[in-house]
This record gives sequence, C-alpha cells and structure tokens, in this order.
Amino acid sequence: MSILSEPPASDDAAPERPVGLRERSKLDKRRRIMDAARTIFIERGYEAATTREIAARAGVSIGTVFVYASDKRDLLLQVVNDELDEISNKAQALVDRKGPLLERLIAYFRLRYRYWAGEPRLSRPALQETAEFLPAADKPGEEATRFYARRPVMLGQIEQMVRSAQADGELVEDVAADEIASLIFSLYLIEARRWLQDDPPKLAAGLARLQRVLGLLMRGLLRS
Repeated sequence: MSILSEPPASDDAAPERPVGLRERSKLDKRRRIMDAARTIFIERGYEAATTREIAARAGVSIGTVFVYASDKRDLLLQVVNDELDEISNKAQALVDRKGPLLERLIAYFRLRYRYWAGEPRLSRPALQETAEFLPAADKPGEEATRFYARRPVMLGQIEQMVRSAQADGELVEDVAADEIASLIFSLYLIEARRWLQDDPPKLAAGLARLQRVLGLLMRGLLRS
C-alpha cells in the first residue's frame, strides 16, 4: 500500500447516527421551553412567573413542561446550568495563565461575575434557590445536583492556581493548597451574593470589592 493512500476504515469507527425526527422534536421542545422560561423569568420576575405562562409562551401544554422539568425551580436551574456550562469551559483556559495569583483569580471570577451581572432577575433567584440547597438535603433534584457538581471542579481549578503560586514562590507553602482554595471559593460566594443585592449590580464595583477582599487574604499568605 502506498504511504500516500488512506488506511482502511476501522471496524470500530462507526459513522455517527443522524438525529431522528423524534429526537429532533424533543430537542426543539426543550429549547422552546428553556427560551420561554428565560424570557418569562426576566419579564415577570421569578416569583411572579408561572409554569402555565411558560407553557403558553413555548407553545406546549403544561404537561409537556413537566416532562422536561419537575417544577419552576428546576426550570430556572436548567436555564442557568446550560449557560454556566459554557462559562466553565472558558474558565478552564484561564487556569494555566501566568502572573500574580490575585490577578489570575480576578480574571477567573470575572467570567462568572459578568454572567451574574448580565441578568439579575435570573442570577438572584438562582443563587437564592441554591443557597440552602446543599447536597446533603433529601433528594436535591437533578438540576440542583448538576449546579453543585461545579463546586468541586471550581475548587480544583482554584487549587491548581494556588499550587502554581506556591511553586513559583509567591505564596507560603506551610498552608495546604486545598484549604486556601476552599477559603477563596467561600469568599467568592459571600461577595457574589452580597453584590447581587445591589440595584443594579455593577460589574466593575463587584470585582473591585472582590479584589480587595481576596487581596487581604493574599497579604497573609504572601511569602516575605
């Protein structure tokens, strides 16, 4: 066989199956429901919005809405989870950046702050609905579980940045990187929820406050 000829196709390399009509219909219904939910939550506010309104906007029956979501909170978290998935992918690219840890952390959290600031009528209820909904609670639900699944991922990313800063001699090494990461993440949650109570929550002001708070922490961890 010539070195320029293509190798025979592997038996394992089966062609991708085209999406069937039924599957396309399901995907379309879910997209319409999520789009309608997002619009209604923003227009009416989460508390005032109803699943009946969302069904009407999506052009489906209310029973169909409950095929895709167990309740209104589940709809909200699906909308937020879908959008946060994209942000999480972008955040991973920032982990290996070089430079002072504080600058890297602010660049990392800026992605989420920008999202939270984009539409407070989604952000506020999403963080409120998950504030007390810890994984230890009885049957938190698929979307709440999906929301909380990002926590260990974020903690791991922050820990990776902390370890890098310790290896570069920026931070002291006698404090465990995972403990520092946990404290940074906790401060982020506290500050994000506090900042979102502003009307409106301004991105620059929120990040400036977060930078001051994390800066105070860094001062105690910097290697002299």
